[in-house]
Amino acid sequence: MTGVPSSPAARRALLGRRLRERVAARGHPLSHAQRRLWILDRFHPASSAYVVPLVYRIDGPLDAAVLERALSEVVRRHEVLRTVYRTVSGVPRQFVRPAEPVRIAVEAPARDAEADRLVAREARRPFDLTVDPMIRALLLRLAPDRHRLCLTLHHIACDGWSLDLLERELSACYGAWLTGGEPELPPLTEQYADFAAGQAAGLDDEPTLRALDHFLNRLAGAPVRSALRTDHPRPATLDLAGGHLEFAVAPEVARRVGELARACGATPFAVLLAAFLVLVRGHGAGPEVVVGSPVISRPRESLRHLIGPFGNVVVQRFELSDAPAFRELVERARDESRAAFAHHDLPFDRLVEELNPPRDPAYHPIFQLMFGHHERGSAGLALPRCRVRMTVGETSTAKFDLSLNLTSARGRLSARLEYRTGLFERETARALGERFRAVLTAAVEDPEQSVGDLVRGARRQEKPSGEGAFP
Repeated sequence: MTGVPSSPAARRALLGRRLRERVAARGHPLSHAQRRLWILDRFHPASSAYVVPLVYRIDGPLDAAVLERALSEVVRRHEVLRTVYRTVSGVPRQFVRPAEPVRIAVEAPARDAEADRLVAREARRPFDLTVDPMIRALLLRLAPDRHRLCLTLHHIACDGWSLDLLERELSACYGAWLTGGEPELPPLTEQYADFAAGQAAGLDDEPTLRALDHFLNRLAGAPVRSALRTDHPRPATLDLAGGHLEFAVAPEVARRVGELARACGATPFAVLLAAFLVLVRGHGAGPEVVVGSPVISRPRESLRHLIGPFGNVVVQRFELSDAPAFRELVERARDESRAAFAHHDLPFDRLVEELNPPRDPAYHPIFQLMFGHHERGSAGLALPRCRVRMTVGETSTAKFDLSLNLTSARGRLSARLEYRTGLFERETARALGERFRAVLTAAVEDPEQSVGDLVRGARRQEKPSGEGAFP
C-alpha cells in the first residue's frame, strides 16, 4: 500500500504519530507506573517523596548558555519531560506540551553553606503535576569556575535507567556544541505516551495470567506486615517523613561479593539481598520475610533510548526459620529472585488488587521492606574542561519502612539506607548500616556461617555511637 512504511518500527512510529494526533485534545492514557504515581501524588499532594534530585559539583570554565541549550535539546527529544497530568471526566490523562527552550535558574550564593541550603530546598520542593514541567534546573554560581548544578525530576517521568540516559545525552550535546560540532544521538522512533497507550492491551493476556498465578501462589499465607523492631509505635496513617544514610562497601568486600556470586551461579544482587535478609532477620523481622525490589522493564529495543518511568516492583518471600548457612541463603535468594523477575511485567497495582490484602492506612500493602541493586551504566555527567562530581540530593521522605539500595559503578559499591523517621531513630539507622557492612564482610569471607552466627558476629563488631563512618 502506498505510503505505508515497510519496517515494523517505522509502521509503529507512524501509528503512534496518528494516535497522538487523534487524542491530543483529550490527552493520552497513563502507563501503570504513571497511574500509581498519580494516585500517590493525590494522597500526598505536597510531598517530595517522589522527587528525584541530582546534584553535580562542577569545577572549571562552565559555559552556562551551552548547558542550557543542551538541556533544551534533551527535553525536546523526550516528551515525557514536558508532560503534565490532569483528569478528564474523572480519569487521569497526560498532555504533552510543545517543546520550548529550557531556562536554567541561576543564583549566586556567597558561601557553601548557603549553597547547601538552596540544594536542600530544591530537593524538598514538590511538583504540581498539573502544570509543572517534570524537570527543573538550578545553577548555583559560587565563583567563575565553581558551580553546582541541581537537576530535579519527578519520578512520574523517569527511572534509574532514565537518569543514565539524561546524563549521556546532556554530555553529548554540551560536548559537541562547545566545540562547534553536532551531537550524535540515537533517533527516537516512539515516545513514552506511545508505550503507555499500548500497555493496557496486555492486561489479561497469557503472560499476565501466568505472572498472577505465580505471585498468588507464592504469597498465599505470607505475612502482610513486617515484624521489624521499631523505636516508636507506628503512626495511625502512613507517614512519609524519612531520613537516609549513605556509605561505601570496601573494594575488597565488593570483589568478594562478585566471586561468591559466580561460585553460586548467581548475580551480586542475590549475595547482597541475602545480606539484607540477615540484617532484618537480626532486627526482629521474623522467620518469614517479604521484600519488594524495583525493576526496570523495557521490552523493546526502541525503548532503551527513551526517558520515562518503566519501573515496577516485584515481591519476594523468604523462609528463614531454619537459619541456613549464608551460601544456601544466597542460593535461595537467587532462585526466588529469578522466579519473581521472570514475571516483572505484572503491574504491582494489579497484584495488590488480586491479592486484596487487609487494608491498613499505616502500612504499605504487601511489603514494607525494599531492597535494590543497580549497576550504573553511565560514566556520569561529562563536561569538557570541567571536573564534575555527582552528589546525591538530600531528601526528607521515605517510601517504605526501611529501604536499602546499592549501586555498583566502576568497581565500587555504595549504599543508601532510607528509613521512616516516625519509626526509627537515626542512631538505629546508623547501627543497621554498620551491621549490614559487618554481615556482608563476614559472609563473603566465610559463606558457610549460619544466619544466626552472622547476626551475633555483626553485633559484636558494632562501633560505639559516634565512631562509625556514617554522617
